[in-house]
Amino acid sequence: MNDSMRLINGVESAILFLATFPALWISGRIILRNYTGEYRALQIILWLTLGGLILTPLTDLLRYLGSVLNLFIPSSDKLGIISVFLGMAPFLFYSTISLIQGIAVYGLTLYYARKLVVQGKLPFIRGLKLSNWEFGFVLLGLAGLVNRMVNGIVVNFVSIYFPSLTNQLNLNQLFIGFWISWLIAYIILIIILFWMNELLYRRENELFP
Repeated sequence: MNDSMRLINGVESAILFLATFPALWISGRIILRNYTGEYRALQIILWLTLGGLILTPLTDLLRYLGSVLNLFIPSSDKLGIISVFLGMAPFLFYSTISLIQGIAVYGLTLYYARKLVVQGKLPFIRGLKLSNWEFGFVLLGLAGLVNRMVNGIVVNFVSIYFPSLTNQLNLNQLFIGFWISWLIAYIILIIILFWMNELLYRRENELFP
Protein backbone atom coordinates (compact mmCIF):
# COMPACT_ATOMS: atom_id res chain seq x y z
CA MET A 1 0.00 0.00 0.00
CA ASN A 2 1.52 3.35 -1.05
CA ASP A 3 1.44 6.61 0.88
CA SER A 4 -1.55 7.96 -1.07
CA MET A 5 -3.61 4.90 -0.17
CA ARG A 6 -2.58 5.11 3.49
CA LEU A 7 -3.56 8.78 3.56
CA ILE A 8 -6.99 8.03 2.06
CA ASN A 9 -7.60 5.21 4.54
CA GLY A 10 -6.55 7.44 7.45
CA VAL A 11 -8.81 10.28 6.35
CA GLU A 12 -11.67 7.84 5.80
CA SER A 13 -11.31 6.43 9.34
CA ALA A 14 -11.24 9.93 10.83
CA ILE A 15 -14.36 10.99 8.92
CA LEU A 16 -16.18 7.79 9.93
CA PHE A 17 -15.38 8.49 13.58
CA LEU A 18 -16.62 12.08 13.29
CA ALA A 19 -19.74 10.91 11.43
CA THR A 20 -20.95 9.10 14.57
CA PHE A 21 -21.69 12.44 16.23
CA PRO A 22 -24.10 13.85 13.60
CA ALA A 23 -25.70 10.38 13.40
CA LEU A 24 -26.33 10.42 17.16
CA TRP A 25 -27.53 14.03 16.97
CA ILE A 26 -30.06 13.21 14.25
CA SER A 27 -31.26 10.07 16.03
CA GLY A 28 -31.49 12.02 19.30
CA ARG A 29 -33.75 14.63 17.67
CA ILE A 30 -36.06 11.84 16.49
CA ILE A 31 -36.11 10.00 19.84
CA LEU A 32 -36.75 13.17 21.86
CA ARG A 33 -39.57 14.22 19.53
CA ASN A 34 -41.26 10.80 19.49
CA TYR A 35 -42.28 9.43 22.89
CA THR A 36 -40.86 5.92 23.39
CA GLY A 37 -41.89 5.17 26.97
CA GLU A 38 -40.73 5.94 30.47
CA TYR A 39 -37.75 3.55 30.63
CA ARG A 40 -34.53 5.52 30.23
CA ALA A 41 -32.51 2.40 29.30
CA LEU A 42 -34.94 1.63 26.47
CA GLN A 43 -34.70 5.19 25.18
CA ILE A 44 -30.90 5.00 25.14
CA ILE A 45 -30.98 1.64 23.34
CA LEU A 46 -33.38 3.04 20.72
CA TRP A 47 -31.23 6.17 20.41
CA LEU A 48 -28.11 4.09 19.73
CA THR A 49 -30.00 1.74 17.40
CA LEU A 50 -31.39 4.59 15.34
CA GLY A 51 -27.96 6.24 15.34
CA GLY A 52 -26.45 3.06 13.94
CA LEU A 53 -29.17 2.96 11.31
CA ILE A 54 -28.37 6.52 10.23
CA LEU A 55 -24.61 5.91 10.36
CA THR A 56 -24.87 2.95 7.96
CA PRO A 57 -25.41 4.95 4.74
CA LEU A 58 -22.74 7.47 5.78
CA THR A 59 -20.29 4.59 6.20
CA ASP A 60 -21.24 3.12 2.83
CA LEU A 61 -20.98 6.52 1.12
CA LEU A 62 -17.43 7.02 2.37
CA ARG A 63 -16.50 3.47 1.43
CA TYR A 64 -17.84 3.94 -2.10
CA LEU A 65 -16.10 7.29 -2.48
CA GLY A 66 -12.89 5.61 -1.35
CA SER A 67 -13.41 2.89 -3.97
CA VAL A 68 -13.91 5.51 -6.69
CA LEU A 69 -10.76 7.38 -5.63
CA ASN A 70 -8.79 4.14 -5.60
CA LEU A 71 -9.69 3.63 -9.26
CA PHE A 72 -7.76 6.79 -10.19
CA ILE A 73 -4.79 6.50 -7.81
CA PRO A 74 -1.83 4.44 -9.01
CA SER A 75 -1.31 1.55 -6.63
CA SER A 76 0.13 -1.94 -6.76
CA ASP A 77 -2.88 -3.12 -4.70
CA LYS A 78 -5.16 -2.67 -7.70
CA LEU A 79 -2.93 -5.04 -9.67
CA GLY A 80 -3.22 -7.69 -6.98
CA ILE A 81 -5.19 -10.87 -7.52
CA ILE A 82 -8.17 -11.83 -5.38
CA SER A 83 -9.32 -15.43 -5.11
CA VAL A 84 -13.03 -16.23 -5.07
CA PHE A 85 -15.23 -19.32 -5.03
CA LEU A 86 -14.38 -20.74 -8.46
CA GLY A 87 -11.61 -18.54 -9.72
CA MET A 88 -9.60 -15.37 -9.38
CA ALA A 89 -9.23 -11.96 -11.02
CA PRO A 90 -7.60 -8.56 -10.45
CA PHE A 91 -8.83 -6.83 -7.30
CA LEU A 92 -9.95 -3.90 -9.48
CA PHE A 93 -12.68 -6.09 -11.00
CA TYR A 94 -13.85 -7.24 -7.57
CA SER A 95 -14.07 -3.72 -6.11
CA THR A 96 -15.81 -2.35 -9.22
CA ILE A 97 -18.52 -5.03 -9.14
CA SER A 98 -19.06 -4.45 -5.41
CA LEU A 99 -19.38 -0.70 -6.01
CA ILE A 100 -21.94 -1.11 -8.82
CA GLN A 101 -23.90 -3.61 -6.73
CA GLY A 102 -24.06 -1.25 -3.74
CA ILE A 103 -25.26 1.70 -5.84
CA ALA A 104 -27.92 -0.48 -7.46
CA VAL A 105 -29.19 -1.81 -4.11
CA TYR A 106 -29.41 1.70 -2.64
CA GLY A 107 -31.19 3.06 -5.68
CA LEU A 108 -33.80 0.30 -5.88
CA THR A 109 -34.45 0.23 -2.13
CA LEU A 110 -34.86 4.02 -1.88
CA TYR A 111 -37.21 4.06 -4.86
CA TYR A 112 -39.54 1.36 -3.52
CA ALA A 113 -39.31 2.41 0.15
CA ARG A 114 -40.26 6.00 -0.64
CA LYS A 115 -43.08 4.77 -2.86
CA LEU A 116 -44.44 2.53 -0.08
CA VAL A 117 -44.22 5.29 2.53
CA VAL A 118 -46.07 7.75 0.30
CA GLN A 119 -48.78 5.12 -0.23
CA GLY A 120 -49.06 4.68 3.54
CA LYS A 121 -47.85 1.06 3.49
CA LEU A 122 -45.04 1.61 6.01
CA PRO A 123 -46.98 3.06 8.98
CA PHE A 124 -44.12 2.59 11.45
CA ILE A 125 -42.19 5.24 9.52
CA ARG A 126 -45.10 7.40 8.42
CA GLY A 127 -46.29 7.66 12.03
CA LEU A 128 -43.01 9.19 13.24
CA LYS A 129 -42.62 12.94 13.63
CA LEU A 130 -39.83 13.55 11.14
CA SER A 131 -38.56 16.53 9.21
CA ASN A 132 -37.98 15.99 5.49
CA TRP A 133 -34.25 15.48 5.85
CA GLU A 134 -34.69 13.18 8.87
CA PHE A 135 -37.13 11.16 6.79
CA GLY A 136 -34.48 10.93 4.08
CA PHE A 137 -31.85 9.70 6.54
CA VAL A 138 -34.22 7.00 7.87
CA LEU A 139 -34.90 5.76 4.33
CA LEU A 140 -31.16 5.77 3.61
CA GLY A 141 -30.64 3.77 6.79
CA LEU A 142 -33.17 1.16 5.66
CA ALA A 143 -31.44 0.98 2.28
CA GLY A 144 -28.14 0.52 4.10
CA LEU A 145 -29.52 -2.46 6.05
CA VAL A 146 -30.77 -4.04 2.82
CA ASN A 147 -27.34 -3.46 1.30
CA ARG A 148 -25.71 -5.15 4.30
CA MET A 149 -27.90 -8.23 3.84
CA VAL A 150 -27.27 -8.40 0.07
CA ASN A 151 -23.53 -8.16 0.74
CA GLY A 152 -23.87 -10.83 3.40
CA ILE A 153 -25.32 -13.17 0.78
CA VAL A 154 -23.49 -12.25 -2.41
CA VAL A 155 -20.06 -10.97 -1.40
CA ASN A 156 -19.56 -13.49 1.40
CA PHE A 157 -20.45 -16.36 -0.93
CA VAL A 158 -18.12 -15.10 -3.64
CA SER A 159 -15.32 -14.73 -1.07
CA ILE A 160 -15.47 -18.42 -0.10
CA TYR A 161 -12.23 -19.92 -1.39
CA PHE A 162 -11.34 -23.58 -1.79
CA PRO A 163 -7.82 -24.01 -3.20
CA SER A 164 -8.61 -27.57 -4.27
CA LEU A 165 -11.24 -26.24 -6.69
CA THR A 166 -8.93 -23.78 -8.44
CA ASN A 167 -5.42 -25.26 -8.29
CA GLN A 168 -5.94 -27.31 -11.44
CA LEU A 169 -7.30 -24.42 -13.54
CA ASN A 170 -5.36 -22.22 -15.96
CA LEU A 171 -5.59 -18.41 -15.99
CA ASN A 172 -8.41 -18.24 -18.54
CA GLN A 173 -10.45 -20.80 -16.61
CA LEU A 174 -9.82 -18.93 -13.36
CA PHE A 175 -11.02 -15.66 -14.90
CA ILE A 176 -14.18 -17.34 -16.23
CA GLY A 177 -14.65 -18.96 -12.82
CA PHE A 178 -14.51 -15.49 -11.24
CA TRP A 179 -17.56 -14.38 -13.22
CA ILE A 180 -19.34 -17.71 -12.71
CA SER A 181 -18.90 -17.23 -8.94
CA TRP A 182 -20.72 -13.90 -9.06
CA LEU A 183 -23.44 -15.40 -11.28
CA ILE A 184 -24.03 -18.26 -8.82
CA ALA A 185 -24.15 -15.76 -5.92
CA TYR A 186 -26.83 -13.69 -7.66
CA ILE A 187 -28.83 -16.83 -8.49
CA ILE A 188 -28.72 -17.75 -4.78
CA LEU A 189 -29.91 -14.22 -3.91
CA ILE A 190 -32.82 -14.51 -6.36
CA ILE A 191 -33.79 -17.92 -4.95
CA ILE A 192 -33.79 -16.51 -1.40
CA LEU A 193 -35.97 -13.56 -2.51
CA PHE A 194 -38.44 -15.92 -4.22
CA TRP A 195 -38.50 -18.11 -1.10
CA MET A 196 -39.22 -15.10 1.12
CA ASN A 197 -41.96 -13.94 -1.24
CA GLU A 198 -43.53 -17.42 -1.24
CA LEU A 199 -43.57 -17.58 2.57
CA LEU A 200 -45.20 -14.15 2.77
CA TYR A 201 -47.76 -15.18 0.15
CA ARG A 202 -48.69 -18.29 2.13
CA ARG A 203 -48.93 -16.27 5.33
CA GLU A 204 -51.30 -13.79 3.69
CA ASN A 205 -53.50 -16.64 2.48
CA GLU A 206 -53.65 -18.01 6.05
CA LEU A 207 -54.62 -14.63 7.51
CA PHE A 208 -56.97 -13.60 4.72
CA PRO A 209 -58.32 -16.81 3.14
